[in-house]
Amino acid sequence: MLSWSRPDPLTRDLIHLINARRHDHGDTDAAIDTLQAFIEQGREQDLLTVLAALDEEMAEWMFDLVAEASCAVIMDGPDDDKGAYALMAALELPLQANLGLPLGLKIDPVATADLLHRHLQIPAGVVVRVEPRLLTDATLEGLTLQTLNEHLVSIADSQRTQAIASRLHPPVENTAFLFFQLIGLPDPGLPDSLEEPERRALLEGLVAQCAELALAPDTLEVPVYASYALFDAQNAVRLHRLADETAAVWRDLDPMVRARTIVHLHTQCGNGVYMPVWTDLFDPELPEDHGPVWTSPDVWVFTADLPIEWPGEMLTNRLLAEGCTRFENHIVEAPEN
Repeated sequence: MLSWSRPDPLTRDLIHLINARRHDHGDTDAAIDTLQAFIEQGREQDLLTVLAALDEEMAEWMFDLVAEASCAVIMDGPDDDKGAYALMAALELPLQANLGLPLGLKIDPVATADLLHRHLQIPAGVVVRVEPRLLTDATLEGLTLQTLNEHLVSIADSQRTQAIASRLHPPVENTAFLFFQLIGLPDPGLPDSLEEPERRALLEGLVAQCAELALAPDTLEVPVYASYALFDAQNAVRLHRLADETAAVWRDLDPMVRARTIVHLHTQCGNGVYMPVWTDLFDPELPEDHGPVWTSPDVWVFTADLPIEWPGEMLTNRLLAEGCTRFENHIVEAPEN
């Protein structure tokens, strides 16, 4: 008989909140408390494993709660009847095409806080604290939800804080992230729209401080929880790494084998907002039972609001640039889809 261990209390709480959601009687505050406990214990991987096993609707609901749990904390105050929140948010900003090294990406935190107050229409009395450097996707790849949560808790407790990232890395894509904290919000919500005049004025004010930014206001969207930015950044880095690895293997093949190699691009979908993307290189002259001449490791990506074609497009474009022209794209659906 296989051994079985009873789930720990926190895991049982997670199961209960998922079942409650399925039956439309969940308690959002209790769910966020449970998810924050996972994050504070460094059990982020457990949450990602559960997300990958849920159906898409449930997984997106849970990730929204995970985002809020990692990037919002309730603050102690004199009036317990009126809760106040500290929130960690991010704006995704366009970078110039040809960046020099070392990267600057420095902004004035005071001037930027004023810009955010005005153009995001942040309520009076809410304190805005801005990370003094813009972060790149490659810099964010090493961070975790626990790091974000600890950073925010220290700011909410008025402690002296270290920079969220000790160094900047050259970006994989032409994107930078502005991280900022809102202290004293009446609720943990963020603006859900940004009008064109505000987008332009906000980006013009940032470009005036940081010449490495590009003036492309049409690309600017409303701020999101910092965890969304973190996972978007990690996705970009990991997909580029997968594409580079695949291209390097294809380039090193014997020229005759390379000329007939077929690239299979696999996208797993239908089982939640996390999905693996991988590549196989096949030689059609080998027997069917031989299998691929090379198979990549899985790269997991967060796919909420992400077109399902995007990972395949990135890998295909990278290989086309190397001269590889034979592809088969496979979207592997879950049985219920």
